[in-house]
Amino acid sequence: MLSWWSLSIAVVAVVAVGVLAVSIGVGQCPGMAGESYEFVTNWGSEGSEDGQFDLPYGVALDAEGNVYVVDTQNCRIQKFTRDGQFLTKWGTLGVHDGQFRLPYALAVDNDGNVYVSDTDNRRIQKFTSDGTFLTEWGSAGSGDGQFPRPLGIAVDDDGNVYVADVGNHRVQKFTSDGRFLTKWGAFGTEDGEFIWPWAVAVDSAGGVYVADAFTNRMQKFTSDGSFLTKWGTPGTGDNRFMSMVGVAVDHEDNVYIADAFNNYIQKFTSDGTFITKWGKQGIPDGMLEAVVGVAVDRDGNVYVGDVTNYRVQKYRPVKR
Repeated sequence: MLSWWSLSIAVVAVVAVGVLAVSIGVGQCPGMAGESYEFVTNWGSEGSEDGQFDLPYGVALDAEGNVYVVDTQNCRIQKFTRDGQFLTKWGTLGVHDGQFRLPYALAVDNDGNVYVSDTDNRRIQKFTSDGTFLTEWGSAGSGDGQFPRPLGIAVDDDGNVYVADVGNHRVQKFTSDGRFLTKWGAFGTEDGEFIWPWAVAVDSAGGVYVADAFTNRMQKFTSDGSFLTKWGTPGTGDNRFMSMVGVAVDHEDNVYIADAFNNYIQKFTSDGTFITKWGKQGIPDGMLEAVVGVAVDRDGNVYVGDVTNYRVQKYRPVKR
């Protein structure tokens, strides 16, 4: 079951290849008000009990601030309060409704419905906020509504669903019940092309941000796929990435990018102007090992899936 997934873990797992240790709160954008982030709390450990994880990849929030985590190799979703108190869980290994084979990412719409990319089942599943199955769509392939393996997923304010179709090097857009609307992208490095589009997020104006993992650049589009802008280059440091695998947008349309190899989060304006970054490789509180999923609440608190530390970490902004 893990033959392909071993490749994705190799892409996002942190290895000793000269990872840059970046102190929390360094690297503010010149000319902008100083901003940094500090550790608040974390929860989780390795295992399969309630509140434990086996590779917590995806993270998402609902309007009440509840935190949903994709517990990938336990093939389930776990739901917590914003401080990490366990609330409920759903999912088991399998191919039937409500079951998963290596779920990767999730998103929550304005009604509290939860959409999960069920990667090895090549489908999207939709649930209520307590895990009741609603519908599903997708199959293996390259046609409209098909996926080799769907990864990142996002929902806009109108309930439209965007899926990072990594193997087909494109983004697909659907209605909330899975009706295909449009698609864009092809293999390549030109504007609007992708090599492994890994994660996707949507801002309040309908702008769609796609993390192009292999080229380590963020591309921004309109809601129908027209190219707007891009930023990012390979490497370490401000606006540079080694494994761009997670993206989130806050209520002010700032963009947060998770870099698994560099073990930091970078924050940008909606047009790609660098604001700040934080993160450092390690095990102690606030340090990261293969950060992937990222989500932001209405107060600006940031939640990240700290994958190989088997936990979720929460940070808050500090103005200076």
